[in-house]
Formats: sequence, C-alpha cells, structure tokens
Amino acid sequence: MKVTLHIEWPGGHRTIDLADELSIGRTDLAQLVLDDPGLSRKNTTFFIDDGELFVADENSLNGTFVNREKVTGPPRRLRTGDEVKIGSSTSIRVEVGDPAQFVPRISPAIEPVSVAKANTPAPRAAGDRPNPATPLLLAAAAMLGFVIVVVAVAAYLIVSQNEERQSDRVSRTRQINSEALIPVRVIDPLGGEDEDDLDDLIASWEVQEEEIKAENVADVSVGATDSEDADLNVTAALLADRQRKAFEDRPGEKGVRPAGLDVPKELFGDGVIKQKVKLRDMNTGGYRQPMDFAELAEKRLSRQLVEMPMAAQSYYLDVGGSAQDKPFTAFSFKDGATEIVAGTPKFSVLSRLAGNFAGQKYDLNNPSDRRQMRIRLLRMFNQRAKPILKELADAYFKRFARPLRVTSLTRSMDYQIGLNASNPNSFKVRGEGSLPPHTSGCAFDLARKHMPAEEQNFVMKKLAEMEAAGKLDALIEYGVNACFHVFIYDDGKPPRM
Repeated sequence: MKVTLHIEWPGGHRTIDLADELSIGRTDLAQLVLDDPGLSRKNTTFFIDDGELFVADENSLNGTFVNREKVTGPPRRLRTGDEVKIGSSTSIRVEVGDPAQFVPRISPAIEPVSVAKANTPAPRAAGDRPNPATPLLLAAAAMLGFVIVVVAVAAYLIVSQNEERQSDRVSRTRQINSEALIPVRVIDPLGGEDEDDLDDLIASWEVQEEEIKAENVADVSVGATDSEDADLNVTAALLADRQRKAFEDRPGEKGVRPAGLDVPKELFGDGVIKQKVKLRDMNTGGYRQPMDFAELAEKRLSRQLVEMPMAAQSYYLDVGGSAQDKPFTAFSFKDGATEIVAGTPKFSVLSRLAGNFAGQKYDLNNPSDRRQMRIRLLRMFNQRAKPILKELADAYFKRFARPLRVTSLTRSMDYQIGLNASNPNSFKVRGEGSLPPHTSGCAFDLARKHMPAEEQNFVMKKLAEMEAAGKLDALIEYGVNACFHVFIYDDGKPPRM
C-alpha cells in the first residue's frame, strides 16, 4: 500500500512516503517537527493499520481537521484526496495508492431548484380559454411571496446581527482581561503549558523581535581607544557583513528539524530546574529588574550591566529590531506607562547617559537618537556573561568560519511586554514578583533555524561541556523562535540542588 503525504506549512513544503507511522508536532516529542506556532508539542499522528490509513489527534489544543471536520474520539480513516489541517496554517493532502488513480473527493451539495422550470407554466391545450381572474390571482400570489421573502430576509438579518453581537461579546470576554497588562492566554498553541513551569514560561516570553536591519543602525564611536569600552567601536557595515555571513546558504529545509540532530541531556529538563533556582535567588537577593529603559540606563551608568559590541568576527547581535523612537516612558505594574518628563529622577538618568554614552552624545528630543539609545541599551549584559558568549562564539567561528547570531540579551519589562502584547497566546504578566529570564541580564538566545544539523550539534556539544564545567545552563527551544536559550550564573556559582 503506497501512502504519500503532501505537507505544506509556513516555512515550506515536503512530500513524505508513509511506511508505518508518522507523528507531527512542535517539539522532539513528534517524529516530524514543523515551524508552525499553532502546533502542540505532539499534535497529530498518521498510521497504517490493516491496509487502511488513519489519522489521530494527540489531544492537541487547536485540533486536527479532516475536510474541515474536527477529529474527535477514535482515529479517522483517510482516503485519497482528503485534506488534513493542523496548527495555524499547516495543510496535509493525502494520496493513497497510484497517483494516476487520484480523483478529488467532492462534498455532496443540494441541487438548486431551476428557476426557469419553476416559473414556466405548462402549455395550454388548444381551445383552452384563459380565466379572467388568473392575472389577479397571480399578482396577489406574487405580492404575498414578495412580502414573505422581505420578512424572512429581515428576520434573518436581525438574528444574524444578534448572534454576531453575542459572539463578539463572548469573544471579548474570553480574550481580554482588563486587569492584565497583556492578553490572557486563550489558545494554547504550544500544547499543555503550565504557567508556573519555567520551561513553559520561557517559551511564552520568548517572543522574537523584528530582525535588525543594518541600515537602521548607527555606527558606534566611543572616542578614546584605550577605554574599557573601546571594543564598542563598531560600524553598521561590519554588522551587515556578519549578518550576511551568518545567513549564507546551507543545505537542509527551512522550518524542518535537520536529520541527525543529537540533543544532549544537558539541554533538557535539568536546565529548567537550575534556572528556576537561580532566578528565585536573584529575586529574593535584591536584584532589581529593569522595568523600563530609564532603569536600563541606570544599570548602564552603574556598570551593573555592560554593553556588548553589536558585532565582532565571531558573532553579531540581532537585537533592537523592534526598538521605537517615541519619547521614553516610565513603567510600573500599578500605573502602566507614563511619559518621563523633565525634572523627574528618571529624566535625569536618561539625560546623564545621553550626554555621555561611553563618549557618544544623543539628543533626547531627537526621535532617531532615542531609537539608537534604545538599541544600545538592549545590548546590555551581565559582566560574567560577556566572556562566556565570546568563548562559545569563538569556538563556533573557528569550526565553521561563520558568526553566531544572538537574538536577545537583556530586555526591560516594558519592552518585553510590548513584544508580548501583540501575541494573544502570551501568559499575562503577574506583577513585580515575576522575573522573566531576559530581564535578569543573565540570558541570551542563539538562533538555530538557519543552521544545518552539524552546526547545531557542535553548538549543543559545546554548551553541554560548558554546563558540565558549571558555567551556564542551556535549553533547546522549538517553534517559531527556535533557538538555544542560554543562562549564566550572576554570581558565577551553579545553584545548590
């Protein structure tokens, strides 16, 4: 029995000859991992049993649909021409047997009544005389029919509008919580998350920024070459060059897990536990997470966090692509965002940094300067993390002659919320007690979608070695923001387990 699955998803398309069984999902729990954020971890399974093809839904939140009908209960038998929809926009066309025998299945439809047949009177026999009352009866009947139609249409419109208003009201009730700063999770595209679990919380916070465009980034010139910030002297041209080098063509299919991916045990669950302990210790130990860009500026001035060069030979920072040029705002969970005005402490902090940002000056009244300041503040990092990132990037560059693409460093809480606000599947922010990894200054992400298996395996092996040495914890993430999530210890010490 020959079974072929023609799969199309946002990242591409693929044809698979099914021999026995195939599961599809968002993570390694499935045999085929696709880049569709609407998929659950293990979403759907196709299998052959006793010469028949079946599909089963693996209790996914967004469901499995065969010819627009949701699969519930036992597995559904499939035939040639059936179309299976899963995730947000993944479509699978089924082909069973010889492709030459393919005949599209057509859903049954009600045959419309022929208006011509219904309104054409039967021919009169010769000699029949028309009844004088007939025209009046026909006119009355036509008028009555017209009234009935008008009333029916009006009733239909009234009912439809009521139902639509009711549906909108229900939808708004489900999707909007006036007390939440970002929408409460309504649909669970990742599948079975627990908002108290750090692994799931990281996934919900890992909203990807817009890709950085070198033409929107200004050169950094810090002045004195003998200062501790001398390595910040980087041009946008170097950033563009490193970006181009990182994305050079590679073998493999975009959006599909490369064959031969070997994930070490260190990149699974133990990292969740260790990160959770360290984040809790930071929270209870007095670490003050940056709520807005003014507080990031304060950490920059005090050198609690340091700025990373936007590019080097072995890496480049793809951060700040979503930075805006609007006036700076203060943020708190109690009051939300309020504009920072002259005379306030936060305005004073921003003015100090703008007057001497490592030797470079910015004008707070200039939208372009405000955006460049935001981009630079998003390059902030814990001092202990800087040599760790460089060690990892240098090893990767030595092996493959390509730079690592770093997709996030430190984020202020309001910037993180801004990224999540457009994502209806985000967890709501719980308040100042929460410490998302990227507001800690200790986390960074390495993009991996563009890497073939050989490169990913190399990076994972290096991360596992560094984790064994007590330098960091690492996780592999899937879905739309597929990356390696890396967390270093703020005090240089692994957590006590």
